Amino acid sequence: MNFLTDIISQLHEYSELENAVAKRKSSAATGLTTIHKANVVSALCTRLEKKALIINGDEQESRQLANNLEAMGKRALVYPLRDFNFRTVSGQSREYEHQRLKVLSNVLKGDYDVVIACIDAAAQYTIPPEVLKRSSLMIKSGGEMELDELVRFLSASGYERCEIVEGEGQFAVRGGIVDLFVPDEKAPMRIEFFGDEIDTINYFDPDTQRRTDYVEEVRLSPSTEILVNDKQALADKIRSKAKSLRSKNAAAVRKILAGEIELLESGENPGSVDKFISLVYDRQVTLFDYFTADTLFIVSEHTRVKERMNGYSWQFGEDLKAYFEEGVLCKGLDTFFEGYQDICTRFLKGGVLYLDNFTSGSYDTPLAELVNFTVRHLSLWGGNTQQLEEDIEPYLKSKYTLVILAGTDRAADSLRSELADKGYQVDKSQQVSFLEPGKIFVLPGALSAGIEYSQLKFALISQGHIRTLSKRRIGFKNRNSKQISTLAELSNGDYVVHETHGIGQFGGIHKLEVRGVVKDYIKISYAKGDTVYVPVTSLDLVSKYIGPKEDGAVKLSRLGSGDWAKAKSRVRKAVKDMAEELTKLYAERMKVKGYAFPPDDEWQRDFEAKFEYDETEDQLRCIDEIKGDMERETPMERLLCGDVGFGKTEVALRAAFKCVTESKQCVLLAPTTILAWQHYQTALRRFDGFPVNIELLSRFRTPKQQEEIVRKLKTGEIDFVIGTHKLLQKNVVFRDLGLAIIDEEQRFGVAQKEHFKTMFKNIDILTLSATPIPRTLNMAMSGIRDMSVIEEAPLDRKPVQTYVLEHDDAVIAEAIRRELRRGGQ
Repeated sequence: MNFLTDIISQLHEYSELENAVAKRKSSAATGLTTIHKANVVSALCTRLEKKALIINGDEQESRQLANNLEAMGKRALVYPLRDFNFRTVSGQSREYEHQRLKVLSNVLKGDYDVVIACIDAAAQYTIPPEVLKRSSLMIKSGGEMELDELVRFLSASGYERCEIVEGEGQFAVRGGIVDLFVPDEKAPMRIEFFGDEIDTINYFDPDTQRRTDYVEEVRLSPSTEILVNDKQALADKIRSKAKSLRSKNAAAVRKILAGEIELLESGENPGSVDKFISLVYDRQVTLFDYFTADTLFIVSEHTRVKERMNGYSWQFGEDLKAYFEEGVLCKGLDTFFEGYQDICTRFLKGGVLYLDNFTSGSYDTPLAELVNFTVRHLSLWGGNTQQLEEDIEPYLKSKYTLVILAGTDRAADSLRSELADKGYQVDKSQQVSFLEPGKIFVLPGALSAGIEYSQLKFALISQGHIRTLSKRRIGFKNRNSKQISTLAELSNGDYVVHETHGIGQFGGIHKLEVRGVVKDYIKISYAKGDTVYVPVTSLDLVSKYIGPKEDGAVKLSRLGSGDWAKAKSRVRKAVKDMAEELTKLYAERMKVKGYAFPPDDEWQRDFEAKFEYDETEDQLRCIDEIKGDMERETPMERLLCGDVGFGKTEVALRAAFKCVTESKQCVLLAPTTILAWQHYQTALRRFDGFPVNIELLSRFRTPKQQEEIVRKLKTGEIDFVIGTHKLLQKNVVFRDLGLAIIDEEQRFGVAQKEHFKTMFKNIDILTLSATPIPRTLNMAMSGIRDMSVIEEAPLDRKPVQTYVLEHDDAVIAEAIRRELRRGGQ
């Protein structure tokens, strides 16, 4: 969308702003929404050949700006806020830290156009540029390097050694092979050595462990922002700090510090290394120190930026009081970010550009230029062609040049043909070369909103929702918990199950000579001292034992007793009986003629348009699959899988809306009272403004209210009911049930879940689960049930932060407070 740079450059206001920025004068531009800010920044970077750092006060705006800039052809990176950890932990997830390191590495390499950060993230102390530079290592295929040298580098750079590489910041060594996952790479890599020479470097898929793309060279960057290369020097600094303490709780602080000094002197990192950032590095640096004076410093919504920084400083100060009282931190170990006034001083030196929606009375630095833009922000087009025609007619009458972003190439081709057939003057080219009054350009792509520049008689309408344009890395799928993919997953003493011989104990790997051939065998011990040796080539016959343990022990099978064969026979019979019953039920459901819901109407489209978030591609695909099932006469039998927070509920509510608008009743069954209440509140909010009667049936309702709800279900006065097991009572009768949604199906018994299917063989069934049980998965895989999977996390979803440490009420309270502050779940 380079044409947007050419378009905006014709605006008189933009020319004024560009001249001021080119002269390095502090300036402000008002009247700009997020989409216009992206257009201005993209044009300035292109025309002035500069890179930019944008500081704002809202994380959602950061992501929107990044996606809009990506759509406009700029490499935009988002620098997130990280949580400093000041308590001793034995393990923690570091997604945000790795994201920050990716951005910092890209800035050092110059591999970016724009970096966007909230003010609190930008103000946090981080690894100095010179340390990051010298702690990075370039390795090449065919290059000389000792394997031990690489292992030492990875350990010193904060990588965690493990058996199998599953996440960023991990490495594993097997013979002459090193697997590692560099934080700023798209997938893990496998480095194979031949003596002291690097033979090959390849990406590999962590699920299959198979190599994929060949890599000529790779830069290995640190896996943590706080690198402790000289542990003894840090221990000495901490000891000196401890001696100088004179506070009331000095003894408590010294006790904690003594434990951390001991770890350092034994060659290990303390679990709370974050609190020593002021001692580890000779100078304290922030994101700002990574940029040259020639960079465009931009502040978006400066009032919100100042408020966010003030709020962060205040909250951190409150947390510090608690840390001081507990002895976790002390004076001298209490500064972790730069103050707002110091940041403003940085802006004064090189000039800053303020981009705001509304005019402000004052700014934090003196201004040389104030420009007010008169532009309009246009709402997204939902995809309805009739609505589009109504929207474009006024523009065409006023001789506007009109650009329509249709999403995909196929959608653009289709819309171009459709509009041309209706007599509109549609340009067939794939680019906008110049303004042509009365002409329509239909292009692929999407932005977060439309744009109108009335002075130029130009308007842009964007279809749908903007999608993240970054390359998706190879996905990590959950492994089957029983299957053994490598011997590294087994430890001596682990319980295993041999397909033929039953439950035994793993006794390690042994080399045995059989008929003159030496092979590796795994030893499995059974009851009465019996032993079986299984060739490692037959590992598929052995699986981990995942059954119950009595008092921590498992009863081992006896070889030759027939007990294992009898146990398998009993299980087969029980499974067969259940399978016959279920197969009979599902066969009857497939024969029965269900209700075929009609295609989506205007109400359905209005309901979906009211969803305040951007759907992921996976969500949209699952919605289409479920609607397709509902529009067929065969009763739907679909399983919807997706992690917590991936949007299963919204998908289910759209199916529920489709059901109730056809005067059919819908039921949502939840396993707990709290979950049912949450679903009820969500449904009330989402169905607000539509004539749908929603009720909750659980112990949160009085007996009298429950009796009234049951009566209304029978008469059809309730359209959508949400509840717990109470919905399975015999007295609950529906007038005309069309759809049953079962949430967290793994928490219901088989009989409970099949209740609806037995009573209502012709209704549609939608089952939701983050962790479906094997029986359900088997049905889905064998074709008895259909399955939809949401693998893509929503754009605004934050990764779960995990810490492994001893139980501590103070830590739990702090975690809850943080989550409440950010409005999380």
